[in-house]
Amino acid sequence: MSPFHREDGGVMWRAHDLRLKRDVVVREVRPPAHIDGSDLPAARLHALGEARSAARLAHPAIVTVHDLLEDHGRIWMVTELLRGLTLKETVRHLGRLPIHWAAWVGFQLLAGIRYAHAAEVLHDGIRPSRVLLTEERVVLTGFGFATPENMPAATAPSPYTAPERLLGRRPDQASDLWSFAATLYYGVEGRPPYPADEVRSGRAGEPEAVTAASGAYGDAGSAPEDASADRHGGSVLTADDRGEPDPPRKAGPLRPVLEGLLRVDPDRRLTAEAATALLVELLKKEGIAATLPGRRAESPLPPSFTK
Repeated sequence: MSPFHREDGGVMWRAHDLRLKRDVVVREVRPPAHIDGSDLPAARLHALGEARSAARLAHPAIVTVHDLLEDHGRIWMVTELLRGLTLKETVRHLGRLPIHWAAWVGFQLLAGIRYAHAAEVLHDGIRPSRVLLTEERVVLTGFGFATPENMPAATAPSPYTAPERLLGRRPDQASDLWSFAATLYYGVEGRPPYPADEVRSGRAGEPEAVTAASGAYGDAGSAPEDASADRHGGSVLTADDRGEPDPPRKAGPLRPVLEGLLRVDPDRRLTAEAATALLVELLKKEGIAATLPGRRAESPLPPSFTK
């Protein structure tokens, strides 16, 4: 095995599965670093449950979990190895997504999120670095690493963390939808939805390794959004610092989706069904099929950014 990507303090290893006869990704499923020592046993049990839930998911917009391994109390997740760019890398190195492409990306992601929610699985960590754009698929990675509900969220949350999570509210479907919208906002605006997020760490402009050179996800070891600031964002300190999100300026017909899902009050947010309907309507106007990979499409798909 060889390490090829680091995220949120964890290391991903590239390995070859002799049984499957293909390269895979291996990552240790560990409790969050901020969990207190007295909570570790419960957190480990929770981590195992989250990993098992992720392994049950089978959807083209969710990374496939091939296996779960337990060894001396440590849990390892084996997933498919995908080639492409993360949304974070795409925006950094190729620019903001065209509206029609962002709508298609959003439709694919939301389909996967709705599937997971129907299976009672939350993500609790959706962000641009966990959205992978391949030649044929839009894939959400990072399932199986949610913070236990009775334990605090990370002390240095991502700019894509829902406001209520910063106030200690448990993760739920509404907080996942907020993070999804904030991630899609980044795709079309080129930055997170809160202007204050741009200046948190004082490290704007710090270069990041380009993974496009090798074409494999994370091969160059890009940093997560909440660990170092990119040229458009840093970490968020408290919910009080935020206020209302900055209205999208470049989203065009995507604006109702973003504004509806980014409402601070979770009870006033669009439902996943309503957001999907808006995305489907937008795609139809563009002549793009609102279908998932592997299903028959009666109209063309938008061009891939990774070709």
